[in-house]
Amino acid sequence: MSHPVLTDRCRPFAQYLNLVKALGLYPYFRPLSRSFGPEVEINGRRLVMIGSNDYLGFSHDPRVQEAAAAALRRWGTGPGGSRFLCGNLTLHEELEARLAAFVGKKHALVHATGFSTNLGAIASLLTPKDLIFCDRENHASIFEGCHASRGRLIPFLHNDVEDAARKLAGAQARRAPGSLMMLLTEGVFSMSGDLAPLPELVRLKKDYPDLLLYLDDAHGLGVLGPGGRGTAMHFGVTDRVDFIMGTFSKALASVGGFIAGDDDETFMYLKHHSKTLIFSAGLPASCAAAVLACLDLIEEEPERIARLWALTRRAHAGYQEIGLVTGAGRTPVIPIVIGEEEKAARVAADLFDHGVFALPAVFPAVPRGRAVIRTAFMSTHEERQVDFVLEVLAGIADRHRIRAADLAEQGNGPVMARQQAPL
Repeated sequence: MSHPVLTDRCRPFAQYLNLVKALGLYPYFRPLSRSFGPEVEINGRRLVMIGSNDYLGFSHDPRVQEAAAAALRRWGTGPGGSRFLCGNLTLHEELEARLAAFVGKKHALVHATGFSTNLGAIASLLTPKDLIFCDRENHASIFEGCHASRGRLIPFLHNDVEDAARKLAGAQARRAPGSLMMLLTEGVFSMSGDLAPLPELVRLKKDYPDLLLYLDDAHGLGVLGPGGRGTAMHFGVTDRVDFIMGTFSKALASVGGFIAGDDDETFMYLKHHSKTLIFSAGLPASCAAAVLACLDLIEEEPERIARLWALTRRAHAGYQEIGLVTGAGRTPVIPIVIGEEEKAARVAADLFDHGVFALPAVFPAVPRGRAVIRTAFMSTHEERQVDFVLEVLAGIADRHRIRAADLAEQGNGPVMARQQAPL
């Protein structure tokens, strides 16, 4: 039974969504009938997938699948309760030890999703008297954790260390006794592909020795650093980063997340106070086993990461040759800057019609008026598939006028300042 006030509240958005669908421009929640990794099947059509976070292509590796199946047979399809009660498996604790060692920390705590990791960890670590310095383009889960903590949220301009320093200096004098200051950033930003200026952020600790650094490395784990060990390892600053958060739904081909750090008492506290851990069912054994298998393969087959980077460079060079604007990042996330949200939806629809699956990122996932088509290739893509995507994009660039010169002519000139440097 509908409630008139609630219905009235939701109606404007529903009407807008119905209009977008009627125009054939709604790109989200497409049901995949089958996935082959680099390609997917939708309504009987095969499309090249360039929107997946499965960077290393492990989700279709037979060894990963078998590890998940074996764990399912041993522990069942679900844990039957939260880890706090009856759902804590030996597999969870094995995975935590493995993850902590992988990212260079003493402890790790596994949650059921990456979102719930950020929400539960940040909310339990911070209190209303604490000061939280947050990059404006951080993931929604980080902001939800900050809001749940009820600490004082102080955003700083994206990847702007000077702005972060100004905000720190301004807030320092007004700190409550016994309060904490925490700065939170992503390692690889999920929509732009930007790499955080982590060494410069770490240097802020010289002036603020008690500043805590929290790194969400969802898109850096398995991709950056020696052996795919993440953004902190990439920059050689692991010992200066207090908390490293990662997810399993990207390079580790599963579902779940973890937070890692060094302080014994803090992790004992987190394990008993993170509400999203205590009040959620434990991670299914099949998911945990898949992650362990992926970690094995990352160590045994470093060529996977090398191939990912080779394909990324190939795709990026192709984008540049076409004349596309691809942002400032130097990571496997390559956004194609479009500008207007409606135009991005039209570009995505045209890509779909021509056999390429890639989705638009619009506000609030990216700044308003800076919509992009977010693309990312996998180590299991074949060169013929990359060539096909580039051929399709060249035609779309003509039809939709999305080359750099077109964007400048249309008034999107500032976008050029963030043109991506060569990989």
